[in-house]
Amino acid sequence: MTIYTCGPTVYRHSHIGNLRTYITADVLRRVLESEDLQVRQVLNITDVGHMTDDSGESGEDKMLLAASDEGLSPTEIADKYTRFFLEHCAALNILPAAIYPKASDHIEEMLAIIAGLIEAGHAYEMDGTVYFDVDSFPAYGRLSQNTREHLRQGARTAEIDPAKRNSYDFTLWRAAGPNRLMKWPSPWGEGYPGWHIECSAMSLKHLGKRFDIHTGGSDNIFPHHEDEIAQSEGLLGHEVVGYWLHCRHLLSDGRKMAKSAKNYYITASASPRQATPARCNGSARDRLRASRRTSRVREDTSCSRHARS
Repeated sequence: MTIYTCGPTVYRHSHIGNLRTYITADVLRRVLESEDLQVRQVLNITDVGHMTDDSGESGEDKMLLAASDEGLSPTEIADKYTRFFLEHCAALNILPAAIYPKASDHIEEMLAIIAGLIEAGHAYEMDGTVYFDVDSFPAYGRLSQNTREHLRQGARTAEIDPAKRNSYDFTLWRAAGPNRLMKWPSPWGEGYPGWHIECSAMSLKHLGKRFDIHTGGSDNIFPHHEDEIAQSEGLLGHEVVGYWLHCRHLLSDGRKMAKSAKNYYITASASPRQATPARCNGSARDRLRASRRTSRVREDTSCSRHARS
């Protein structure tokens, strides 16, 4: 069995809501291995291209913001928080993955995919930035149920990039400004990858053209995993992922636990604001609530699981 798990963007500590996603993947792996199945799990490290707007279309690169805040280089930030992430996982007894590929080590693979998508008519370049042409991929929206008509309606109130053919097209490669620290040469000029292309490149390289299960948080369903499907299947012409497993958010103070909301907890190995992992009887379908006053975790219902359609 082969599993690809969407890993962390290593610009800050992973909080317990983030880590719950990896615990869910770990439970899945242990169940499969208990049935005498051999499991190869790949868990990526995102160290470039994840913007503060999770759609990947606007905002600033989280890695560069962290580097500026802490007075370190982007590489130092990535190394620091990758080390902390692995320590958190070990503290929670999460089995190590077979490999932890870094996005910045796979630029060559990303460029090859993008070039292939342009050749296949699924992508186009404008002023050094390359976009995926969503209209060229009729199956777009299969995972998230976000049809192009729904996306058109949502775009009416959003700021639209005038370089795009359609408001719902997404970025594969972004042209870099002269002062950007993390940038690479490409056939379209210096730039850096979009967030979504990174997982296509790493999963295809380390698990091949078909693999069994892709896991992640429910916030990855759209646009991240929807875009990943379009990229990988647009390039190869067939389905790549057998099953999708998405874990729901951990709630804190009635809201999604998030760094931006400042309602998060991290494991005791990293910070004075500690959370003791609790035992609970819920399944992988459960959404959980964390209480700030007690640092305990309570059950709520449901997690999304998406099978191949």
